[in-house]
Amino acid sequence: MKMRRGATYLEYALLAALIGIVGAVGVKFYGEQILELFKSLGEKTAEVVPSK
Repeated sequence: MKMRRGATYLEYALLAALIGIVGAVGVKFYGEQILELFKSLGEKTAEVVPSK
């Protein structure tokens, strides 16, 4: 039983590492486009919501 628990932890760790790698690669390739999207959304929000 103890071996299975260790294997489960290892599987979760590998899955978390894979998700992190995929996220990092996605940010590298799409980071500039995502930045422009958030800038655009911020500008549109600033037009609608009055500042104090």
